[in-house]
Amino acid sequence: MSTLQKLSATVQHLQNEYVPRAKARRFALGVSSLSLSEFSSLNAAGRRLGLNRWTGENRIRRLVTDTKLTDHLQQLLVSEALAPRSGYWYCSLDHSQFGPFCIAILAVSHRKGRAIPIWCQVNVSEAGLIRPLLIALQELFQFLAEKAPRLQLVLVMDRWFASDKLFKLFTQYGICFITRTKSDKRVVLPWDPSWWRTPIQEISLLETSITYRTHKLRLIRSEIRPGMKDAEPWFLLTNLPDGITRQQVLNRYAERFEIEEAFKDMKWLQRLEWQRVKKPEVIRSLLLFVFLGWWLLWRTTVKELPKQKVHPKKRLSWFRQAWEYLQLLLRTPLLPPIPVAQLQRGRKK
Repeated sequence: MSTLQKLSATVQHLQNEYVPRAKARRFALGVSSLSLSEFSSLNAAGRRLGLNRWTGENRIRRLVTDTKLTDHLQQLLVSEALAPRSGYWYCSLDHSQFGPFCIAILAVSHRKGRAIPIWCQVNVSEAGLIRPLLIALQELFQFLAEKAPRLQLVLVMDRWFASDKLFKLFTQYGICFITRTKSDKRVVLPWDPSWWRTPIQEISLLETSITYRTHKLRLIRSEIRPGMKDAEPWFLLTNLPDGITRQQVLNRYAERFEIEEAFKDMKWLQRLEWQRVKKPEVIRSLLLFVFLGWWLLWRTTVKELPKQKVHPKKRLSWFRQAWEYLQLLLRTPLLPPIPVAQLQRGRKK
């Protein structure tokens, strides 16, 4: 079975499994128009359908404003990525700016250089992100409690997410986390009076138990080495048990940067940096179809990519390789290819 046939079969399976019949045609349209092709604009995606211009643009417009289909798509991604898992499973939670929107994104880490995004929450600005984020995460945790009871989700986050409100939500649903925190955050040490709070930057121990607000956590600090980019070490807070060693926690946090690289690929390789979407429900639908494209490439294309016999620093990411390989398969050449035998005869002459 060819790569395109595998992609088609996988999409058909996902459609039958998660999408109602009434939404099937619209779902297939979204996958073909938004998931696996460069984005220029929604209207341009409609015109590529080969229909009357207004018909194509209206079909795309109805697609991205169908909130019920978007919810089915969100459940599809989370179920496929997390429902079959058991034990500890690490995901990166971060936010990024897409046009006028500040969007929180959850991505699964496979330790391959690029995390695979599977969930998002859209907000107009970073300042007002925390309250809707709490509501959206609560819905996600309730969904996972039903669909993946054997899963122990571990969220790996940057300093922005070191919030008492988030920690309370994680504790309520039994979610583990690793988050970086600011050096001036004050915590209580076990051997100090309960009323005395010490800035984290003054703690020289590489690992110790601390209390932040009402949360009993582990504080883990990385070592400072010559030539480091950051002027200070990482200060990490985690509620993972002691069985997860300090070095494992540091390694897992280092993998968080895979989501940063995924943001770059989505914005520059898939050209989402230049989108002009103005409505939150539209950007959410667009991003979830893009996430589905990532998941399809990971499921069907990565194993077929040739091994790169180049210096590690010159290797392409798995996503760039799979993306360029797929575009090559989808592209129809303007001229027929020259036979190899004819090329060899030309070289001999």
